[in-house]
Amino acid sequence: MKVRTAVISLFVLAVLLSVLTACTSDEENSAICAETLILLMEDVSPDDWFYRYVKAGLRFGLITADEINNQRFEPDSVVTQGEFITMLGRLHEYGHGTIGTPDDGPVYERYVEWALERGIIHRYRYWELMPRAPITREQKAVIVHRYIEAYDFWDYLLHDQMLTMAYFWDADEMSYWAQGPVERLRLRLLVFGGYRQYFKPHIPANRAVAIAILSGVGSAVYDLVHPLRRY
Repeated sequence: MKVRTAVISLFVLAVLLSVLTACTSDEENSAICAETLILLMEDVSPDDWFYRYVKAGLRFGLITADEINNQRFEPDSVVTQGEFITMLGRLHEYGHGTIGTPDDGPVYERYVEWALERGIIHRYRYWELMPRAPITREQKAVIVHRYIEAYDFWDYLLHDQMLTMAYFWDADEMSYWAQGPVERLRLRLLVFGGYRQYFKPHIPANRAVAIAILSGVGSAVYDLVHPLRRY
């Protein structure tokens, strides 16, 4: 019985992988690919608060098939600044085409260059450490805010859910440069995940939170307002 179960499991996995080989960045196939990819993830279930965001993230290409070969999403894993900017760049590619030219260097390099050119990130004293450094929740929010500003997407953002608080109870703990962007995102795109009235600005963002806010931006811009419009 165990052998038969194993054979069936391998067959199902083979079928799923064969579908994945046909997955492309074409929007026509992206929804089907997302439905297939999420089935491979052992640590994501429909009961998770981030489930729909992961599915949307797969659709927008924020996560690729070769990045889940171990069949795990690892929602609690800390995201580095280089990883977050890569996911943001992939989201932008969904509506704009390929950013830069892929080469043999680290995958994040062309996305970092794009983000620099657009003013989404800035060089700073410890720049060489940036790609590998964990990204905090307030840094993540500021980067998303700058992206929305750079491409003037504010008119296309809607509330992701009902606003449940007048402000974050730990707003006074935020860095001064993050207070404005976090407040504006709170009012227009409430996708922070996990802490209710608390923002927790200085703790590292995990994959679930990162995918939530980015797929929230993608869904708002590309689906909720102008589903047939591409920028």
